[in-house]
Order: sequence, then C-alpha cells, then structure tokens
Amino acid sequence: MPYQELIWKLTEKTKELYPKKEYPQTIVIDTETTGLDPFRDELLQVSIIDEDGNVLFDSYFKPLKHKEWSKAESVNHISPKMVADAPYINEKAAELYAILSQAHWIIGYNVDFDLRFLMGSDIITDEEYNAFRTEDVMIQFAEIYGEYSVYHEDYKWQKLTTAAAYYDYDWNVKGIEAHNSLADCFATLFVYHKILSEE
Repeated sequence: MPYQELIWKLTEKTKELYPKKEYPQTIVIDTETTGLDPFRDELLQVSIIDEDGNVLFDSYFKPLKHKEWSKAESVNHISPKMVADAPYINEKAAELYAILSQAHWIIGYNVDFDLRFLMGSDIITDEEYNAFRTEDVMIQFAEIYGEYSVYHEDYKWQKLTTAAAYYDYDWNVKGIEAHNSLADCFATLFVYHKILSEE
C-alpha cells in the first residue's frame, strides 16, 4: 500500500508538471489489458488517434503487479517478454492525461471498458470519467448487425473483427494485426466513418 500511494502521488505530480500542449478535442482510444477487471488487472497497451487517423499516443506498458496473463495473451498476443523493457503506466500518465483532459468527444469500441481501465490506473478521476462525452461504435454496430438477444432484450454486441469484416476493412493497410490497440483504433475509426456515411 505505501508503494502504491507513492506511485499515485508521483503520477499526480507529473500530471501537473507536464508541458502544456494543444491536443484534438475528438479522439479514438483503445487498450489491451491483462484481464477484464479494471481495478485488479492492468494496462498492457494504450493507443490514441485523432479523427483523421493521426497517432497521438501509442505505448506498451510493463505491469506493476502481474507477471503473466496467459488468457489475455492468447487474445492480444502481448507476452511478458514483449513488455519487459516497456515503461510503467505512471511514467506516461502525464502525457496520457494531457490528451484526455482536452478531449470533448471520445470514440471507441466498447469505450467504457477502456475508460474504466484508465480510471483504475489513476490516469483519470471518477468525475472526469463521468463527464466524458463518448461514442461507442460497438453499440452502434450491434443494431446494424441485427443479432437480437431475447435474454438481454437488446442487440448482441459483436467483436470489432466482425464489424471490420462487415465493412470490408483491410487490416493490412496499416500493417498491424487485430488486437493490437493501435490497429484496433484504426479499425474502429474506419467502422465509425462507415456507420456515419450510412445515416
């Protein structure tokens, strides 16, 4: 606990001292993690692009607590070896916060998942999380795809790869495989633009 508190204090201080820079008000975000629990699992990668596809942030992270994450690794292909020399999340907290604090509109695929992990990592506060205006492409696409769940009384959520395939997205355009957070940002933006063009 004392170690965690020290990290939190250092994170807050770096946020205050980070050089002022202007960032876009509309961003697309995606993350890769060690699991599904935003307060027990950790971020392994965070990527942010603007609405024109320019990369604002992209970094792997070395977890503070987890040494392995085999179940998540089978999906995101991020191994402990890949992040062994990566920075800890608190080392990039100020840069991440600078981007997020200026964002008025956040687009993502299951964007609530990504933002909860950022909140769990002390990048954003509870109040900031609740204040964001978000666009969840996953929920938008679920209705378009039209697979209805009687149990949930709503349209079933689909994977990003399903949405990308629906609109013939070519993952090779950016040379990055699916489930890399930067690749998923580009795919999310593509699907989002397709949905907008059909409205």
